[in-house]
Amino acid sequence: MTVIAHLSDPHLGPLPRFTVFELMSKRGLGAINWFRRRRRWHDMAVLDQIVADVIDEAPDAVAVTGDLTNLGLESEFLPAAAFLGRFGPPDKVAAIPGNHDAYVRRVASAPARVWGAHMSSDDGAPGFPYVRRHGLVALIGLSSAVATMPLAATGEVGRRQRDALGPLLRSLKAEGLFRIVLVHHPVAEDGTPWMRRLRDKEELRAILAAEGAELVLHGHNHEPARHSVTGADGAIPVIAVPSCSAGPFSHEPPAAYNLYVVSGGPGAWRCEAITRGLKPDGTIGETDRFTVA
Repeated sequence: MTVIAHLSDPHLGPLPRFTVFELMSKRGLGAINWFRRRRRWHDMAVLDQIVADVIDEAPDAVAVTGDLTNLGLESEFLPAAAFLGRFGPPDKVAAIPGNHDAYVRRVASAPARVWGAHMSSDDGAPGFPYVRRHGLVALIGLSSAVATMPLAATGEVGRRQRDALGPLLRSLKAEGLFRIVLVHHPVAEDGTPWMRRLRDKEELRAILAAEGAELVLHGHNHEPARHSVTGADGAIPVIAVPSCSAGPFSHEPPAAYNLYVVSGGPGAWRCEAITRGLKPDGTIGETDRFTVA
């Protein structure tokens, strides 16, 4: 049995000090949004409760699917690295960037530069897609984080990652592993607005249809969701979690994360999902349980 925790979109606060020059870009609108709304929605005390609960559950690995920062300020990336370190050593904590972590072009390399130990393969090789093996499970990390125009939050995996993904999924299937693909943006047709979509999701779905996977996990929309896409051996579940810092004053679903308990083997996989999150009494506990595979 292997247990994987998945959480997403912490949007770590408060914002560090910044200069007027740093806001002379898309960041200016983002800063207005933060001070008007997001700083009340993302509750760091609730996030601390979520982190403590993940640690208590002691999963075999933790996957964080992006948007650790808010404005992609250089000074946001080191605190985000410290956040990842709270869950354990880099070989146990896999991360991918989200669109907020690539808010402007000049910080596009920052996640890899600062969080590189959390975004590399088992052998230490950098770059996407990466693969990490944990017991029965292989985590495959993709980056859909790209800088966009103001008011847009789209993503793109890109040809280079897509070309590498097919052979990687094929080889991991030959190893008899339960393949979990990590990507920030939604892959399934789920009603995501056009300005927030994954621009090459059709191409990515074609690879999944040809090579298969056992599960796809994402964040981005700050809401729990269960969908599926076509796979080589049947439907592939595509599951999202809400922001893991969404507090009681947020207009979005409350903070939560999922634990995936994987057992069995090829042709007879079993995967149970356990949702743990913020309850009405302010504590963190189990709020849902469902069978994935």
